[in-house]
Order: sequence, then C-alpha cells, then structure tokens
Amino acid sequence: MTNDETKRKKRKLRWQIKLLMLVIGIILYSFFIGTKGIFVKEYKITTNKIESGMHGLKILQFSDLHYGSSVNNKTVKDLVIKINETKPDIVIFTGDLIDERHKLTLDEKEFIISNLNDINAELGKYYVTGEEDFEEATSILNLSGFVNLNTSEQLVYLKSSSPIVLMGKDSLKTYFELNKENPFFKILAIHNPNDINAYKNYDIDLAISGHTHGGGINIPKLKELLIDGDYTKNYQKVNETKLFINPGIGTSKINARLFNHPTIYLYRINKTSS
Repeated sequence: MTNDETKRKKRKLRWQIKLLMLVIGIILYSFFIGTKGIFVKEYKITTNKIESGMHGLKILQFSDLHYGSSVNNKTVKDLVIKINETKPDIVIFTGDLIDERHKLTLDEKEFIISNLNDINAELGKYYVTGEEDFEEATSILNLSGFVNLNTSEQLVYLKSSSPIVLMGKDSLKTYFELNKENPFFKILAIHNPNDINAYKNYDIDLAISGHTHGGGINIPKLKELLIDGDYTKNYQKVNETKLFINPGIGTSKINARLFNHPTIYLYRINKTSS
C-alpha cells in the first residue's frame, strides 16, 4: 500500500469518526438537553376590537404537557413557576395533559392538581381537550380550577364594558348562532390546528392550538415532513384568523426534542391607536 493510499484511508476514517460523534452528540442532545427547560415566547396582537381598558391584556397558553413522557413532577413545578412569573391575566391549556403511555398514580394526580391550582390568573384559567384527554384528565383540570371552553364560551372583561370572547370548537357554533354579528374580539382555543379548517368562514380573530409538538425536530423542511396536517409553522394566517401553534411541553412516542425546547406562549393583546 502506497503512502497516498494510507493517507486517504486515514482521512476517510477521521471523517467517519467525526460523523459518528456528531450523530451520537445529536442523539444525546435530543434526549437529555432538548427536552429540558421551559422557554417563553411572546407575541403582540393588535386589534381595534377592544377598549382602552383591555389594552395590554396578557394571555398565557401552554399545551401538550404529556405528563409521564419527558415531563415529571419537577417539570410541572417549574412550569407553574414560569407561568406565574409572566403574571398572566388569563391562562389557557390546549390539550393532552397525561401521556397515553403513562398510568397515573393517585400521588401523581394529587401533585398535578395541587400545582395547577397554584397557577395565578386574575381573569380565569381555561382549557380544551386533546385526543389523549379522557375522564381522568378533565377531572384533574376541573379540580385545578380550569374551565372547559368546549362546554360553553366565556366572556371576559377587564376595565371595559366590552368583553373578549373565549371559545372551544364545541361552543363556537352555538355562540355564533346566538350572536351572528358583534364587534367583540374572539379567541378560539383548539388542540389540533387542522380543526381550524371547519371554521375558516367564522369571524375569529385569534386561534391558538398545540398537538404538533413542532414536529419534534425544528429543522426547516424536515420539520414540515414530520407534521401530519395542513399547518406546520408556529404562526400563519387562515383567511382573517391569526393561527398560532404551540410546540408544547412534553413529548409523544419518543422522549426527544431537537432545537425545539418546551415552550409556552404569552400573547399581549394591544389596542391599535386608530
């Protein structure tokens, strides 16, 4: 074997080792770092449909807790602390509280209820259900002081005579049947963003959802392939409705996240000057 062939083999081996180390590093990051921490992402929503007393209203959304996946008691406690640090006026949970792979113990149930009760929101805590939310999950949320938006819409006032309207997909149609036209700012909370397709022609100002987990891997193009549905971006407009998709807190099927840390959304509703 010539010296040149030996050098080529060594270079090839070095690149193979580097590639292997990179792959191992990405896997370790995804399982042990990517699922940790809770980030807050803030959005400013401007509208002329609220009165000046409502200006600056803060709505906190968290989604897809999937307790029992990458989420444990410490995560829940950290989440509540992070939510309360934002001092929200309203808190909305958009589904999938307990991971379907996890059998919840009585102690865990009591722990979750105790901590979710500690979430402070002057104008209320609300929820809609996901595909993994069965009787146990709704019971926990109800006992934690959350109100089910699927059951009925909620009118929320803050230093104003005009409310904002909070709805789930089951209460939306009933609300619009009784209120065909009104000037109020309307928020639709759904779990699966694809559900917005059924409500494209309704006068909804803001829709918030979860379900997709941001594809698990936040890499352009690849992320879009991993999301099963019509909506793959964190934000998009659907007709005149602003649709936001929260990447959630927990994981599903595989307890890993890549460049896609657990995140909660904080919406600031501001009145336009005009």
